[in-house]
Amino acid sequence: MPFLPLTDVNINDVAELVRETFTHSEGPDEGNLIGQLIHQLHDTTPEGEWLGFVAVDNSALAGAVFFSRLSYPTMPDAALLSPMAVHPSYQKQGLGQSLIQHGLTALKVQGYQLVMTYGDPAFYGRVGFTPISPETIQPPHHLSYPHGWLGQSLTDAPLTALRGKPSCVPAFNCADLW
Repeated sequence: MPFLPLTDVNINDVAELVRETFTHSEGPDEGNLIGQLIHQLHDTTPEGEWLGFVAVDNSALAGAVFFSRLSYPTMPDAALLSPMAVHPSYQKQGLGQSLIQHGLTALKVQGYQLVMTYGDPAFYGRVGFTPISPETIQPPHHLSYPHGWLGQSLTDAPLTALRGKPSCVPAFNCADLW
């Protein structure tokens, strides 16, 4: 299944894929919130501050992954992986893992050193993310589920503590997302 840059597809179709996926797993309120997040990312994030990829099966969108800049005072080359969605009919086939790996490779090429995410440790652990204490690497906002704060080094260096609060793109400056 080919992976395409987000710029090659209709953002409304991607937002609907994400809304439907999150509605299926988390309920309609979460589905609508994350579906709207896609439009906010697209509309408010400057070019070069985010990237995304979609998996396409024939003409159907099967999955999407998004990365945006997450800048720490001592490490400006960090990214936030969020959101990640695989349509329910394509789940449990390794598509999400492959899509994330594709995105991580693109980030490495662009010089990113660190990727953080906020999600299920069991899922993201399969693609190299490890739990990080919010005291070790601070999230942009207070976390409802601190055990879901995960990180991965994109260099040969291990993850180490970072001091200071990061800044994220405007779309993620919403406490309801955290």
